[in-house]
Amino acid sequence: MYEPYITDFTMNIHNKIYQNYVNNLNDLHNYIDNVINIDKFDIKKRGNILFNSGGVLNHQLFFSILGKGDMSEKFKEKIIEDFGSVENFKEEFIKNANYLVGSGYTFLVLNKENKLEIINTSNEDTPYSYGLIPIMNLDLWEHAYFLDYQNNKEDYINNFFSIVDFNKVSQNYEEIQKNL
Repeated sequence: MYEPYITDFTMNIHNKIYQNYVNNLNDLHNYIDNVINIDKFDIKKRGNILFNSGGVLNHQLFFSILGKGDMSEKFKEKIIEDFGSVENFKEEFIKNANYLVGSGYTFLVLNKENKLEIINTSNEDTPYSYGLIPIMNLDLWEHAYFLDYQNNKEDYINNFFSIVDFNKVSQNYEEIQKNL
């Protein structure tokens, strides 16, 4: 489906990993609420809840933005406003993704000042924990790229923009704007 950038074999394994996160949470289905209100859970269970909730949320976003599609004009204007140009945004995203050490994600988020920014998170940490709203992300766990790219993570990162559905990313941004 996303070949040659990500093989079906890799996506099938990736989906199995995602399903494990879902299964590990049993009946805790409001994943964003789990993260935002983590203090309502027993302290001994919080690490597991945060890890698995982040795993669900991060994978759901990643899978949802894969495909083909163009940016809306509204979103493109916001990218230009906050990054200077679409090309600057892409370069900044790639640069940040290459800085990530170990497992995690690179996110495009909307911050509390209604500005777009690019952040990295470790493991299954999610931007919701910091009051940030994720709009798109790149999964940088080895299971996302190693079978197709081996130790050449940089090629995986560079190819990411060949399979981003910017129509969906634009919809994510515009939906958030409606709810502010």
